[in-house]
Amino acid sequence: MRKSLALLFALLVSVGLGAQGRVLVAAASNLGVVAPALASAFARNYPGNTVEFTFGASGALVAQLLNGAPFELFLSADTAMPQRLVEGGLTEGAVQVYALGSLIFLTTRKLDLAKGLALLLDPAVIQFAISNPETAPYGLAARQALVNAGIYEKLRSKLVMGQNVTQTLQFTLTSVDGGFVNKSALAAKEVAPFDIEGRYWFAVDPALYEPITQGFVVMKGYQTRPAVRAFAAFLSSPQARAVFARFGYGPPEAGSP
Repeated sequence: MRKSLALLFALLVSVGLGAQGRVLVAAASNLGVVAPALASAFARNYPGNTVEFTFGASGALVAQLLNGAPFELFLSADTAMPQRLVEGGLTEGAVQVYALGSLIFLTTRKLDLAKGLALLLDPAVIQFAISNPETAPYGLAARQALVNAGIYEKLRSKLVMGQNVTQTLQFTLTSVDGGFVNKSALAAKEVAPFDIEGRYWFAVDPALYEPITQGFVVMKGYQTRPAVRAFAAFLSSPQARAVFARFGYGPPEAGSP
């Protein structure tokens, strides 16, 4: 009996330690393809710690966090969404920038990409996808680009709206003539056949949209957890920046005022 109790105690301790080393992260959908590499690099640099990601549109995740969702960190696709949490007194400290995103237009069709955004006016383009600008920063950037190019109002009837950039990518690959997605989407397995710049995708001129400065916050009450502190520190490390760079993101200072 005494031996059984000792084994049970050891099991409970090991489970408790495992839970302490796991970080629960709410992350913008554009990070879905980056997350496995980011988690692996974190585990190498902080042995015994793991990261569990839940993905969604930044605005949708903020709504969950405002309603008490038990995430420990929030990695947004912008800085405005996490700032709402800061202003609500729900975070430990200010928003910290971790990467600068890039917007591309992707297609699986044979379109004349040399026309740039003007190709969307072509009758051959019946529909194209963007993410919901109200909740997804990459959708907001796409709308800004079209407005600043002076063609947004002419294209309203062609718009197909994704709930987040992941759904927008799926629309782009399966049911519309093209779509505005994050550059890191090019690393996705299903996108690999179309990763030919100038033939299937082009970078949207960054002068046409506000910088996609991606920030994170630590949620209130979790800063004392060693694993949470470790992951927050890791996001600003050269190792993390190398991972983001590999997936087409710029360094934080590139998006600084």
